[in-house]
Amino acid sequence: MSLYTATILEHARHPRNFGRMILPDIALEEVNPLCGDRIRIELRFGSDHAVKEARFSGEMCAVAKASASILVASLEGMTLAGVAEISDSQILRNLGGPIRNDRSKCALLAIMALRGATRSAK
Repeated sequence: MSLYTATILEHARHPRNFGRMILPDIALEEVNPLCGDRIRIELRFGSDHAVKEARFSGEMCAVAKASASILVASLEGMTLAGVAEISDSQILRNLGGPIRNDRSKCALLAIMALRGATRSAK
């Protein structure tokens, strides 16, 4: 039996929008000091102020990578207001099953970085 859901395994092995972009409009890094996971979220906005492109990069565990992959892939077309409405519980649900308490910080690392990035954009 795997510690990870099929969703986590798929996104950890084949992350969506992984890598750096040239000249993002905003970027922010976040680190989980408990385990050393590090993520960078980069966003580019269109003329309508909605997310045109979103990418992530960094060194992170399977749970953090899967969570970031799912989150970043869902951002295209969202406004900053829409991004601000994404809840922690929504992020955890998107992983397809229960996440152990000691892994919840890993699962929420991407949304923490995204919140920091959107605060700096306002």
